[in-house]
Amino acid sequence: MQATASACGAVHRLFTFAHHPTFDEVVWSSYRSWRAFGWFSVTGSGVVKKVFYKCTVHRRKMKLICETCTINRAVSGGKRVFLKTILAIGKGSERKADETKIMLITTSNKTGTKYAVLGNIDKIFTRFLEEGKATISFRVPEHDVQIKSDKIQLTAFLKVLKLVLTGGRPGNDGDGKMLSTTATFVQPVALRLPCLTVDSKKASMLGSTNVLSTRCVIKHRKDYPSKGFSRLLVSLQISDIKLCRLDTQIMLLPQLRSLNLSNNCLQQLPRKFGQLRLTDLDLSNNNLQDSADGWQWLLEPNIQTSLQTLNISSNGLSFLPINLIYARSLVTLVADNNLIRKIPFALWKMLRLRELSLATNHITSIPETLRRMRLQRLDLSANELFEKEATVPDLRLPESATKIGQPSSLFELAARLVIQRKIPYWLPGIVPFTIVETLHRTPLCGCGQPCFESRVYERAKVISLNCKHIILNANHQLYADCVFCSQKCSRKV
Repeated sequence: MQATASACGAVHRLFTFAHHPTFDEVVWSSYRSWRAFGWFSVTGSGVVKKVFYKCTVHRRKMKLICETCTINRAVSGGKRVFLKTILAIGKGSERKADETKIMLITTSNKTGTKYAVLGNIDKIFTRFLEEGKATISFRVPEHDVQIKSDKIQLTAFLKVLKLVLTGGRPGNDGDGKMLSTTATFVQPVALRLPCLTVDSKKASMLGSTNVLSTRCVIKHRKDYPSKGFSRLLVSLQISDIKLCRLDTQIMLLPQLRSLNLSNNCLQQLPRKFGQLRLTDLDLSNNNLQDSADGWQWLLEPNIQTSLQTLNISSNGLSFLPINLIYARSLVTLVADNNLIRKIPFALWKMLRLRELSLATNHITSIPETLRRMRLQRLDLSANELFEKEATVPDLRLPESATKIGQPSSLFELAARLVIQRKIPYWLPGIVPFTIVETLHRTPLCGCGQPCFESRVYERAKVISLNCKHIILNANHQLYADCVFCSQKCSRKV
């Protein structure tokens, strides 16, 4: 009796790990270990076995959010379209005598289609289970349900289905070998399956079909989902709730493309955030930091190739993060209402950028390299682009003030060699990242050469930009920070 109580207590502690994908393997491996060490008494083993059955069946994945395609074998032809689906195993009704069924709910059929399980499943095809694909072939009606889902969740769902088909006895354990059992341990146990109802006032495992929705808007703390987000979300907005730290559940949404985190208290984003394939990101009205560590997520390949629109307005930034130049697919960048004074010279490397809004900042001049960009819209209104004199002041430095004759750093020598040998450093894996970083940050002279050593700065008026629409205040002029690689180039101005 004491051994049974301690074993039951251990089983109870396992419930804390029930949310883990490998919970089933933990349960059965623990069960085998306890049997091997003789921690069960013969009188109490049946009770513990029953607890294991209830624990495992209750916590296994009886509901699967996936994509399905139903094929009617009695009808030839037709399009095979995959729909977002809730697939669940349970009782058809609350009557005890009712048999187990599989319910299939789609966005077009929210009442659901029920299929009998016992004696009605012809075959289950799991050849492509490693790719998250399986097919269940029913006898009545003659339907083949093709399933696409996460591999771990689909495997857990099929384990529950196998338990239902075998009457509650475990077939194979985690390592693929049959459990060696005695008469004491093969006592069949009736599985307690929940009722399959939709939006019923009584308890139901399905709950609301809102899990199939692809859009979620949260503007109050009470609206925040306690059971996590749907993995089918494409658009997510979390605003005005004073969010201080990014929820890690957001980084587990594979279909997410649009994310709005405006009007919160975020200070930085983790680097793993860059593993999302977002196209639209709104981070306006937060407390994002100027430090480079807070923008490491822009170094991830997924976000670099997918992000097209970024809003970082009203964050108190004193400069544009240099890591923005790695977002090579960015089309629209909005950084209004900050404290930005200078624009990085390397911004011209964002070749796909078409709309740049820097209104209400402290910008006094723009880099000359903006001439290389093909902007369609540039907003520099409410800045500090004042014309103090009729002529542009000459700010060229004397030769004694330049760095001619001083030794260059090793990074600069390596970067200069890359330019001389015309090595395609923009291709990944050819040049070390530190050298690539040096080349990205080095400003360009008007002749196109990078300015590593001898730098001469001059403030000159920009007559024209390759931009269709430029928004300025009436009394403002565009000034450019020009950088020259030699005195010879500086005399050409």
